[in-house]
Amino acid sequence: MKIIFKILKVGSGSDIYFKRLKNSLESNGVKVRVKYFNKVFQYFPFLMKFFDDNEEADIIHSSVEYGWVFKKPNNKLISTLYHNVFEKYYFNKTSFVQKLYYLIILRPNIKKTLKVSEANIAISKFTKRSFSETFKCKNIQIIYPGIDLSSYKIIKTKKVNKLFQLLFVGNLINRKGADLLPKIMKLLGNEYVLYYTSGLRTKPPSNFSLPNMIRLGKLSEEELIRKYNECDVLLAPSRLEGFGYQIAEAMACGKPVIAANCSSLPELIINNKGGFLCEIDNVNDFVEKIKILSENKYLMKKMGLFNRLRIIEEFDFKKIGKEYQQMYNRLINHA
Repeated sequence: MKIIFKILKVGSGSDIYFKRLKNSLESNGVKVRVKYFNKVFQYFPFLMKFFDDNEEADIIHSSVEYGWVFKKPNNKLISTLYHNVFEKYYFNKTSFVQKLYYLIILRPNIKKTLKVSEANIAISKFTKRSFSETFKCKNIQIIYPGIDLSSYKIIKTKKVNKLFQLLFVGNLINRKGADLLPKIMKLLGNEYVLYYTSGLRTKPPSNFSLPNMIRLGKLSEEELIRKYNECDVLLAPSRLEGFGYQIAEAMACGKPVIAANCSSLPELIINNKGGFLCEIDNVNDFVEKIKILSENKYLMKKMGLFNRLRIIEEFDFKKIGKEYQQMYNRLINHA
């Protein structure tokens, strides 16, 4: 079985998805080659046809935003669906320029890919439902991303300070709810501190200058795992998540999560067992839930252990890799 991933390297969760899927498959003995394309092609997907090496493969696995470009008569095309930017609540909050890009470039390319793919993989139940409703597509199945439990685990660390430590991981964009962070931290005051990463592609906005907001920059995987273990709670006020890698990673490290009650997040966070789900964009709700956990260490520990066990049971990346391997085999044998 020969598999090639053909993907744009854009500094987002899709990069992580394919990197970890490759590792997961190879841990099960399946060899995968990755062909990267420059992120500039996201604006002109059809041009990738002229830069593709056209190497023969049993399976070409790509992304729904541009996968159709790599469809050939002699291979099976699989596309992955991450998050649907046409979700009404999120779409209405995007800028005019973003709306133009989504409608003029993204939408027609997604429609082409959904039409020609032998299999379309949604990374959550929400993602499947969202794409199905928007694009009237029935050929979508669900396989969750996996977490490497040998890396993302509970480790002993020493707290940097005595303040209640929140952690935000991801690109500092509106989809991730980054604009809410200064508002939340201003209301919480100096008894709380937020550590935040710069994500894979964004720099801190000018209003991230509060004394209780500390920039971590871009972390290595080892540094990130340590930070998950050092924090008290992961804060994720996202408005749209196809899956939520940062949430699953923190859960694997035994941490409770406070997140928005939207998109795929209720599939990861069992409210009042693994953390709290807050009303989307409700800063006061986030502040209230953070204070509840900061005053109850027993509850924090209980939620964290619940999350660790749940990730072990449902999101082990070796188990997920076998699901993909079985799907690839079914498609090849069906030819």
